[in-house]
Amino acid sequence: MAEAVRRAVHTTAEKPPSAGQHIQAMVSIAGEQELRLDTHGSGNRRDWGGHIALSSDNLLIYLHDQTAARMYAAAWIDAWYIASKLPETVETGPPARGPVTMVRAHGSDSVDQVHDVARNVALIKIGGLTWRIHDQAAWASTEHKWREISALAPMVLPVRRYQPSSRPAKANSDLPAWPGVQRPAPSL
Repeated sequence: MAEAVRRAVHTTAEKPPSAGQHIQAMVSIAGEQELRLDTHGSGNRRDWGGHIALSSDNLLIYLHDQTAARMYAAAWIDAWYIASKLPETVETGPPARGPVTMVRAHGSDSVDQVHDVARNVALIKIGGLTWRIHDQAAWASTEHKWREISALAPMVLPVRRYQPSSRPAKANSDLPAWPGVQRPAPSL
């Protein structure tokens, strides 16, 4: 039990979140996109709760640092060439309401952009999230929001949320068993 408490106490805001599984998600978009932006906090390093949220009917992305915001914005802005190969618009039916996907973006991840000639769609993949873009209208409206986010990020987000500590990490054996409880000084 004491070992579990030591590990829990040693967890700090300086360490990035980790996950035990990898999830892939795909979002298909066509036509003009209705995207909403919301911000909270400021770029002050002490305001660790600051974020930018981009939401649509089926996707919510929380951006927690400028590195993530620049990466997502650049992925969309840099996809102009593959988007130019898409039709201007495609017919769409009523919007499909499906499950909502939420993403918390910290730092950087892999980015890939591809024009799928067989299906005539553009694919933008950032980490485990892939957008399937069916027309130029969908790309242009989404890219416009990412440009807004790119401009907002320096005012709202820290450069990087998780900075490596300049202090060497303490070994678990050097940590107290419970916060605030100090081991007795050795007596001779």
